[in-house]
Amino acid sequence: MVKLANPLYTEWILEAIQKIKKQKQRPSEERICHAVSTSHGLDKKTVSEQLELSVQDGSVLKVTNKGLASYKDPDNPGRFSSVKPGTFPKSAKGSRGSCNDLRNVDWNKLLRRAIEGLEEPNGSSLKNIEKYLRSQSDLTSTTNNPAFQQRLRLGAKRAVNNGRLLKDGPQYRVNYGSLDGKGAPQYPSAFPSSLPPVSLLPHEKDQDTFLSLQRVVCSHYKQNQPNPPRFA
Repeated sequence: MVKLANPLYTEWILEAIQKIKKQKQRPSEERICHAVSTSHGLDKKTVSEQLELSVQDGSVLKVTNKGLASYKDPDNPGRFSSVKPGTFPKSAKGSRGSCNDLRNVDWNKLLRRAIEGLEEPNGSSLKNIEKYLRSQSDLTSTTNNPAFQQRLRLGAKRAVNNGRLLKDGPQYRVNYGSLDGKGAPQYPSAFPSSLPPVSLLPHEKDQDTFLSLQRVVCSHYKQNQPNPPRFA
């Protein structure tokens, strides 16, 4: 049985790679392990193991430059260096660059297409989403890629993190609120359109009756007063 990388750990590794790049440093194994260990408390041995598994399934790219190994996010690779032989999954040998075939895939679009196509009222599981996409003839080159399943899982996790998908247990649904440009969650109005009737207490009823009567008397008095004399 082929061991796969944990999608959560892969996400942490990709976050570390981006963080290291922003610091104008080379994303080496040592720096990645240190960053993930510091941010999430994962031991460096586990990070190193998950990094290698992520490379094998195509979730992370490993490149070499002047004998030094660096790691890149396939969705944001930047400038490519020569790829070290053997860094692609074993099942992908003979199809050089197969991981690159998934580099330009819009996973948000594919996930939405599958969920809308399945039309499951309570949301769709990742297994059903994968089956649906594999049944689409125009996606054959994508779904036949050895890294497709792992990248789909990672894409779904990212879509949940950025708010494009909603996840309830194992079920995924499209968050249409994040697709219309609003992005921010919708909150109910602080002032409801209709309020329940308010009942007055006995002493409040008496006071309200007195005030109403007082207003009537004052109005009647003003109406019956003669106009004040005008002086030349």
